[in-house]
Amino acid sequence: MNNSIAILIYSNSEYSFLWDMLVKLINKYVDSNIQIFFLTNENTELELKKTIPTNWIYCTYSESLIWTKRIYNCLKNINYEYILFIHDDWIPIGNVTEEILISMINFMRQQECNFLLSYSHFSTVNNQKGIYSGYNNYFYYKEDNHIFQPAIWNKIIFEDFCNILNKSKHQNEDSDCLDFMRNKNCYSIQNKETVLSLRTTNSLFFPHMHVLSQGLWNFTKYPSLKSFLESYGIDTSTRGIHPWWELDTQ
Repeated sequence: MNNSIAILIYSNSEYSFLWDMLVKLINKYVDSNIQIFFLTNENTELELKKTIPTNWIYCTYSESLIWTKRIYNCLKNINYEYILFIHDDWIPIGNVTEEILISMINFMRQQECNFLLSYSHFSTVNNQKGIYSGYNNYFYYKEDNHIFQPAIWNKIIFEDFCNILNKSKHQNEDSDCLDFMRNKNCYSIQNKETVLSLRTTNSLFFPHMHVLSQGLWNFTKYPSLKSFLESYGIDTSTRGIHPWWELDTQ
């Protein structure tokens, strides 16, 4: 088992309709050498808990705590130098390999980088030459601060973020959070050739689709998402569609 980086998935039993699919996709795409921590509310029903594989480390939080403190209490008990953090609705659709993750954290150590974002956005690519990653068309770019997820965090910085800032999930990129991360030496890794067409689905270290925004399906952003979810038995008639403008064509 790799002892430098682990994946932490934040969830709540309210979104347990995603769990079976998430587990299957993690098992399909994520290297088995990478430890998974699954964090959810402590009053989750026993039958739902059985959805989570026994080789994942199951962690809980009290819903009386604010979002950052829920994560902080979990992070205190994780003995890894780096954490790849996601919420349960950021689903992998391509390989998440130990080799690439180790390459990413080697870069982070060399550059004293504390946060590495996994997906593309045009503003930095347009203004910087970038640092070649060794992977075809993928370059590292310096960021002013963070865009929350999916990303690799220096665990110490992530702990500080969650301990010092008292924030709800929907405040994770507010002005306080951005100011906190502004001097933390943040980077992203982006594909220079596809930055205008594919933002998330060809992420180098965590290719993904984001299932929900503000509780609504991201079918506008991902034209293939509806049929993808339905192929895993998820009822897509239960909520509306978010008018997200950042089209990702896969």
